[in-house]
Amino acid sequence: MWAHSWLAGHEAYDCMIPYLHTERFTWVFPDFRGYGRSSGLTGDCSITEMGSDIVDLADALEWQEFHLVGHSMGGQAAQWDSGQPGARDRLSSLVLLCSVPSRAFPLDEEGSRLFEAAIADSDARASVIAAVTGGRLGTGFVRHVNELSRRTADPAAMGSYLRTWTQEDVSDQVHGYERPVLVLTGQYDTVLTAEVAADQIVPQYTDVRSLVLEGAAHLAPMETPARTAALIVDHFLGGTEKASDG
Repeated sequence: MWAHSWLAGHEAYDCMIPYLHTERFTWVFPDFRGYGRSSGLTGDCSITEMGSDIVDLADALEWQEFHLVGHSMGGQAAQWDSGQPGARDRLSSLVLLCSVPSRAFPLDEEGSRLFEAAIADSDARASVIAAVTGGRLGTGFVRHVNELSRRTADPAAMGSYLRTWTQEDVSDQVHGYERPVLVLTGQYDTVLTAEVAADQIVPQYTDVRSLVLEGAAHLAPMETPARTAALIVDHFLGGTEKASDG
């Protein structure tokens, strides 16, 4: 199961789907409340609500065990799940992809203004998309992600989730998970860097590998979809394939 990022709902992963191992695994891409197919669902948009919704969906699917991938904001919810007695023993493995730390990721004053403006202003959102991908992928990519975000993310929900992943610290609830964890960061991600992951995410776990995705920044599933899928599938299968050590 995948827990998606702040910018857009499940459609952000469409370009990666052809590269997934569908004979061995069932892949589920839910939308958090306020996004995509869950746009009509309201809530408090907290980390605990996101994490609980993931487990509730697994219950509805009658999954006794499952792998969980948390991307960016979704990674913070996935970390919370890994520390909960009702979820921890059901997680076969965990992938944290360009993840927000469990303790949240406060923005500086300039960053806060930009992300707040991006909720309603498409030009500001384009600036955010360009910034988190290192300005490397051109106007066509930025335009595509901007439209995807506009179409799949409710502005009110985005505002609530922004306050969540920048302010809500759940790190004291993340402990006790001993199954394999893969921490992936983008080579060109200038915000949620390999250094942030090494300092704030990796120490929470005992069986953990930290790798850098070459050629990617923060939106790895769209930037390097085949490589991202390959590393995640390899992790699910218990492999030891390397990208670059983080």
